[in-house]
Amino acid sequence: MALLSVLSFGGANAVLPQLHADVVDQQHWITSAELARFWALGQLVPGPTLSVGALIGYAVAGLAGAAVASVALYVPAAVIVYALGSAWERYHANPWRDRLAAGFAPVVLGLIWAGCATLFRGAVDGMPTAVIALAAGALIIGTRVHRVAIILAAGAVGYIWLR
Repeated sequence: MALLSVLSFGGANAVLPQLHADVVDQQHWITSAELARFWALGQLVPGPTLSVGALIGYAVAGLAGAAVASVALYVPAAVIVYALGSAWERYHANPWRDRLAAGFAPVVLGLIWAGCATLFRGAVDGMPTAVIALAAGALIIGTRVHRVAIILAAGAVGYIWLR
């Protein structure tokens, strides 16, 4: 989790493929479907998206696992952001700052899309769930309806359709 904290440049979606590789493929702590459910729960609660780490930690080792995973996910990134934020402000007049920021934009976008693909693989297990996921994604992107309402509605539709 500490390594993921350092790699989470661009937000939690950017580390989702690596999180999946570590906790599902390598360690076999949870399944791909569980990761997708934990991710959805992390989206519903207030706070950072990486609260999914606490859920994974809890699934592996109870409350102690949740605490260790949370500390490991937040402390390293907080220290790095604090240090880099100070340097970023110190060099605010340098032209390289804008170039650096522009260069990172496509990298972050690619990492976020890779995260979306990872979630899709874990959440979709057939045509009905693919239709629900694509419809929910289109509504999130194309409307101003709050994503929590869309996620809850998609869950309700899935519950009714797949019973």
